[in-house]
Amino acid sequence: MQIGETMPKEANVRHAMFALALAAAVLIRFLVAPNVFGYEADVRTFMAWADRAFTVGFGNLYTDPGYFLDYPPGYMYILYLIGAAHHLFGIEWGTGLSLVLLKTPPMLADLLASVLLYRLALRSVNVRQAAVLASLYMLNPAVWINSAAWGQVDSLFMLFVLLSLLRVEDKKFPAAAVYLGLAVLLKPQGLLFGPFFLLALLWRVRQKGFGRELAVSAAAGAAAFLLPALPFAWKMEPLWLPKLYFGTLASYPYASLNAFNLLALLGGNFESVDGRLFSLTYGAWGTLLFALSLLFVLVFFAKNMGRKGAGLYAGFLFAASAFMLMTKMHERYLFYGLLLLLAAYLRSKDRRLLVLFAGFSVTHFANVGYVLWKSAKGVFHIPKHDPVLLLVSLLNVILFVMAWQAARTWAQKSAGTDARPQGSADAGKGLFGGVMNRGSVVWDRDGAVAARQPLLTKKDGWLMGGITVVYAVIALVNLGSFDAPQTFWKPASQTEAVVADLGATKHLTRIQDFAGAGEGEFRFEFSLDGVTWNEPIDVKSDYTKVFTWNVVKTERDARYVKITPLATGFALHEAAFFDGTSDTPLPVSVLPGDDTQNSGEHRKVFDEQAIVPPAPGYKDGTYFDEIYHARTAYEHLHRIEPYESTHPPLGKILISAGIALFGMNPFGWRIVGTLFGVAMLPLMYVMAKRLFGRTEYAAMATFLFAVDFMHFAQTRISTIDVYGVFFIMLMFAFMYRYTTLSFYDVPLRKTLLPLGLAGVTFGIGAASKWIVIYGGAGLAVLLALSLWERFGEYRQARRSLAEWSREASTAEGPDTVWSGRGPAGAADASGVSAVSGETGQPRIPGVFERFHTAESSDEDRERWRHIVRKFPRNTVYTLLFCVVFYVLIPAAIYAASYIPFMLVPGPGHGLADVVTYQQHMYSYHSGLVATHPFSSSWWEWPLMLRPIWYYKGEFVPPGSMSSIVSFGNPLVWWPGLICVLLALWAAVKTKNKPLRFLLIAYASQYLPWMLVPRLTFIYHYFAMVPFMILMITFFLRHLIETRPKLKRWIYVYMAGAAVLFAVFYPLLSGLVVDDSYTGWLRWLPGWSFF
Repeated sequence: MQIGETMPKEANVRHAMFALALAAAVLIRFLVAPNVFGYEADVRTFMAWADRAFTVGFGNLYTDPGYFLDYPPGYMYILYLIGAAHHLFGIEWGTGLSLVLLKTPPMLADLLASVLLYRLALRSVNVRQAAVLASLYMLNPAVWINSAAWGQVDSLFMLFVLLSLLRVEDKKFPAAAVYLGLAVLLKPQGLLFGPFFLLALLWRVRQKGFGRELAVSAAAGAAAFLLPALPFAWKMEPLWLPKLYFGTLASYPYASLNAFNLLALLGGNFESVDGRLFSLTYGAWGTLLFALSLLFVLVFFAKNMGRKGAGLYAGFLFAASAFMLMTKMHERYLFYGLLLLLAAYLRSKDRRLLVLFAGFSVTHFANVGYVLWKSAKGVFHIPKHDPVLLLVSLLNVILFVMAWQAARTWAQKSAGTDARPQGSADAGKGLFGGVMNRGSVVWDRDGAVAARQPLLTKKDGWLMGGITVVYAVIALVNLGSFDAPQTFWKPASQTEAVVADLGATKHLTRIQDFAGAGEGEFRFEFSLDGVTWNEPIDVKSDYTKVFTWNVVKTERDARYVKITPLATGFALHEAAFFDGTSDTPLPVSVLPGDDTQNSGEHRKVFDEQAIVPPAPGYKDGTYFDEIYHARTAYEHLHRIEPYESTHPPLGKILISAGIALFGMNPFGWRIVGTLFGVAMLPLMYVMAKRLFGRTEYAAMATFLFAVDFMHFAQTRISTIDVYGVFFIMLMFAFMYRYTTLSFYDVPLRKTLLPLGLAGVTFGIGAASKWIVIYGGAGLAVLLALSLWERFGEYRQARRSLAEWSREASTAEGPDTVWSGRGPAGAADASGVSAVSGETGQPRIPGVFERFHTAESSDEDRERWRHIVRKFPRNTVYTLLFCVVFYVLIPAAIYAASYIPFMLVPGPGHGLADVVTYQQHMYSYHSGLVATHPFSSSWWEWPLMLRPIWYYKGEFVPPGSMSSIVSFGNPLVWWPGLICVLLALWAAVKTKNKPLRFLLIAYASQYLPWMLVPRLTFIYHYFAMVPFMILMITFFLRHLIETRPKLKRWIYVYMAGAAVLFAVFYPLLSGLVVDDSYTGWLRWLPGWSFF
C-alpha cells in the first residue's frame, strides 16, 4: 500500500479526526470573535467602510477625496454585505453580533485554507497525518488571533495567494492569474507575489513558446482584477486605481509600526524613515536590504524552478524578507508567510520548514498578541526599548537566518522531488532560447553551419533580471512626490488680485508659492484690517522658479494677505503661509473677487493646501535643468509655445508621457527617464554577452554600470541626456550585430534587419539630442569596415577561382593539396598559411585556409563562386538601404518629433519655422561661451576633476545636508581610463574586432567634444561610459583567462565598486546626512558637495 492510502472505513474514521479539529477551530473563533473587540482602529475603520459602502453605493464610495479609504475595491463587496446586514436587520455597530459578522469572512478564510492544506497533505501522507498537519494551522493561535481577535482580513487575501502559487506549481497559469488578480484587488500586498507568477510564466513560455496559454493568462488576470473594480470606477478619473495603490504603499512613514523585526531590534520602532542609523536613514537601509533579499529570492526561485514547493517557499522568503527588512511594516505582516511556509512543507517534506513554522508561529503570536493587549490599555506605540519587543525581534532575526540557510541548501534537500526532466530536449535550453532571440550561428572552418546557440540562457535571464530589478527598486525609491499643485491662477491684467483671510492676526515666518509655466512678477501685501496694506514683498516669477516651491522668509503680523500681479504672464498654482509653530499651512479663506475668463479662478491659489510640503526639497519640485525640460514637456503636452528650444523635442515628448500618466508632479516628469535608465542594464547585458560570449562577463559589465554614479544620478533627473545615451547604446548594439553577420553566409535580409534597426534608433536618438549624431560617424566607420571585410573575401575568392582555373588547365596530374608548407607562403605553427601565395594579403578564415589548387573541392569552388556573385549586388543593395534608413527615415523621424510644436496655435509653427529652429540650435551650441562654476573641459571628465552639482536642500535639520551631485564611480572611471589607453594599444597589436568596435563607438562620442568650443560639463561624458565599462570588462576577462588566481581579487574589486556606490549614495540621491559625512568623501579639490 502506497503512502496516503488507507482502507475506506479507516479513512472515514480518520476523516472524523479532521472534522473534529475543524469543529474545534470553529468553536474557538466564534467564542473569541464577540468577546474580543479587536484592534480598535482597524475594527472601527472596517465598520465605517461597511456602513458607507451600503449607504452611498459602489459608484460613490471613492469619490470623496477627503474620506480616508485606502483599501482597493475587492473587500468592499464583502463590507457592503456586512453593512447591508446591519441596516436590514437593525444590528447595532460594535455589539457582539456585529463583531461576529465583521470577523466571519476572515475566519471562514482560515477554515477554507485549512481544508485546502488537508487536501494537499492527503496527496502524500495518510489521513491521520493530514489531519494533524491541517490542525497545525487551523488551531494555531498565531492564525486565529489575526482574524477572530484582531479583526483583520489577511487570511482571506492569503487564501487567494496560496491558490495562485499552487496553480503556478501545477502549471495552470490562467487560474493562477485569476487568483492573483483577486488577491491584488483585496490588498495591495498581493503585488509582492506577482514576480513569482511572472517568472514561472516565463519559464513556461520558454518551454512552450508564446501562445494561447500566455494570452489567456494575461486576459484572465486582467479581467479578475479590472472587472470587479468597474462598478466603483464610473465616477472616477481614469488613473484612480493606480493612484490608490501608490497612495497606500506610500503611507505610514515609519521604520517599523510595532513590527518586531530587524529595524525594531535596531531601535527603529515608530522612528521616522528619515531617521538615521549608522549615517544612513532607516528608509535607505530598508530599501538596500530588501533589494538584496529580493535578488537572492529570485536567484533561489530560478535555481529551483520546477522543484516541488520551491515556489511556495520563495513566496514565504519574500514575505518574511519584507517583514524583517523593509520599513513601514505592521505587526501582522509576518502572517503572510505562515500559510505559505506550511504549504511548502507539504509539497517538499523538508522537516526544517516545520521547525520554522513552529518558531515563526510563536513569535508572530507574541508580536500580535502583545500589541493587541497593549492597545486595549490605550498604548498603541510600543517603546523602542521595550524588552518584549527586543526579545521577540531577536528571535525573529535568528529564525530569519535559519530560513535563508534552509534556502541555501534547498536543492540538496529536495533533489528527490525535482520535477524537471533531466534528459529532455529543453534541458540545456535557456529561458529565452528560441523565444526572445534567435541565437547565433557558428560556422566551422569550411563555412558550414556547426551549431546554433542561444544568446541568452536561463542563467542569463535570472542574472540580468535580478540586477535590473534590484537597481530599479533603488532608483525608484524617493524619486519624487506624486503630489504637486495642478490648478492655477493666471491673471490677465494687473487690476486683478487675490485676498486671503487668515481668520485672525497671525505672525508669519514663511511664505511658499508654487509657480507654473510662464514669466511675470507679483506682490504679497499684508494688512491687519483688510484696508491698509503695507510691507510688500515682490516675487519675480522667472524661468528659474517654474514648477518648484519658492520660499520667502519673513517676520510680520497680518490677518489679510493680498496677491497682486506686477507683470502678467505667470501662473500661480498655490501659495501657503506658515507661522513657525507647525508644519501645516495656516488655514485661509479667499475673499470674493472678480474672475475673468482668461485669468482662471483666483480661489485656485489656495485650493490644494493639503499637499503643501513643510520642508520642500528635490522630491517636491524641479531642480537643475528640469526647469527647462520638464517645463517644455508640459508645454508640448498642452500645446503651449515651448520655452526650451536648444535641443530637439523627442526627449521632452518622452518626458511628457510620464506627465500624461502621473500628472505634472516630480514623479511624473522623472519616471520615464528613470525607466530608460533601468532599461540600459539589460541592454548592457545583451551587448556584453554578444561581445564576450560568457554569462560571467555580461554580469560584470552590467553590475559595473548599475553601480556607476553618473548612470544613477543622470537617469533620475528629468533631463534628456538619458534618452540620447540609451539610443546610442542601442544603435551601436544593432550595428555590432550587423558586423557579426555576413551576407555571404545568411540571406541579405537578415543582415539588413540589425542594420536598419541601427538606423532607426539613430534617428530616434538624434531627435532626442544631437550628441547621437556624433555616434552616427562611428556607425558609418563600422559599416565601412564591415563592407571592406566583405570586399576582402570577394577579392580573395576571385583570385582563388582564377588560380584554380589556371592550375586546372595546366595540370597533368593531381597536385599536392596544400597543408601549410610549400611555395605559396610560410605556414604558422599550426600548419595554416597566414598569407595568400601571390599577394601576401591576409587570408580569410574558412575555405581560404587551404592553398587553392586544381584539387580544391567542389564545395570550395562553389563557395568562391557564391561570394563573387553576391558581393556586387549585395553591396549595392546595402548602400541603397542605408540611404533610406540612415538619411530618409531619420530625417522623417526628426521632422515628426516637431509635430507637437507645429500643433501650437498661432503663426510661427510651420515646417519653415522648424528649419529656423535648427539654425537657432546650432548657433546656441556653437557659441555658448558663458561661464559656470561647475563646467569642465573634455580632458577633465575621465579624471573626474570637477563633478557637477545639481541640488542643495535648504530645509534640513541643523548640522545636516542634502545634495545631488553627478560624476563617476572612482572604481569605474579611473580604471576605465587606463583600460581605454590599453585598448588603443591592444587594438592595434591584436586587431581584436570587439575591442576595435568599442574604441570606435567610444571615440565617435568623445572626439567631437575635443573640437567643440562651447561650455561643457562632466555629464557630457555619460555617452562614453557604457563603452568604457565594456573595455574594463574586456581586460577583466583577459585577466581571468590568463591568470585565474586573480579572479577572487576581481570580485573584490567589483564589491569595492558596490561599496563606493553605497557610501556615495546620499550625495547621488539627495538623502539627508550629517555635514560631517561628506567631508571625508571630498577626495579631490574640485569635489564640492555643498
